Amino acid sequence: MRRHSSAIRLHFTRKAGLALCAIPLLALTPARADDTLSVVKDGKTPPLMNTLNLIAEGAGFYKEEHLKVTTIASDGPADARRICSSGQGDICPVGIEPLLAPLPGVELKMFLSRISKFGYVIGVPEDSPVKTIADLKGKKIGVHSATGSSATVASESALSAAGLKPGDYELVTIGRDDQAVAELASGKVSAAALPFYELLPFIVGGTKLRIFRHPALGDVPSSGYAAAPSVIAAKADALKHFSRAIVKASLLIRYNPAAAARALLIADGNPFGDADLQRKTAELTAWEDDLPAADPASKRIGAIPIAGTQAYIQLLASAGVIKTALPASRVVTDEFIAFANDFDRKAFQLFAKAAPTK
Repeated sequence: MRRHSSAIRLHFTRKAGLALCAIPLLALTPARADDTLSVVKDGKTPPLMNTLNLIAEGAGFYKEEHLKVTTIASDGPADARRICSSGQGDICPVGIEPLLAPLPGVELKMFLSRISKFGYVIGVPEDSPVKTIADLKGKKIGVHSATGSSATVASESALSAAGLKPGDYELVTIGRDDQAVAELASGKVSAAALPFYELLPFIVGGTKLRIFRHPALGDVPSSGYAAAPSVIAAKADALKHFSRAIVKASLLIRYNPAAAARALLIADGNPFGDADLQRKTAELTAWEDDLPAADPASKRIGAIPIAGTQAYIQLLASAGVIKTALPASRVVTDEFIAFANDFDRKAFQLFAKAAPTK
């Protein structure tokens, strides 16, 4: 197996740099000093959730946007939110649910999505007789926890939208990852209602699933990048350029998943070989319809819809998961979206397709 190292990292940078010189991107603005930003990393966050950050770094998009982005470690999600809220760290990659029930003294606002669709889905084996959500009547449905979680509430809402009442099905706790998928594959449950990113590695590994999305919330992103209002005010220009780097990362996945996989593995810092590249490329290809650039022609990549977010907030409040239905404008903003999408798309597409893949 061929191994990749710092020499390969330099090769990517040189080839990408030559491509950028040959293709005049709008982002090449007059010289400006680099801005500094920090991303607070929660060690409990699934690795897939750092995909766009790593691609932006490995492909040179942070550098292109005149950013120096560092990482701050945190002791779990609550600590990460405290670090960001206090201004000790700038950006928290996070699901939206913690922002809806903020800790005392902690306030964050999501300014960019890292997915294009609602995170919670219902999966059934591809050969299952279940063809629609309504077909789950009388079936057992696996969940992480049968009561109280936002995932469970979202799943119950999707079932309700399909005309099913709580007594029409049974929710069964099936755990996570291998255990959850084993319960589904064995037929102990007819469906698994889980975050899509948990099912993705199994789909890439050959588990064939039919995926059902929430009828009303399916296109509402439920995770992204958040910052304290004070940071948004003080570092608005840097956050604009960070947002543009992430939009470019999502487009690179869409136009050239192999190059995106390579950039990600380079930024991750560990040695990798051809098999790692192939596996990560397959993963990004399977995931690209759920990532921000699902519609690469959109000029709103990364936006979080206010109306859809408000509907989700109201759902969680009505179910008692959160105490107060905050206005969506308190927890999301689109103030950086226009800037993030303002660059020469045709030139970038040419660059992306020419980016190195080995």
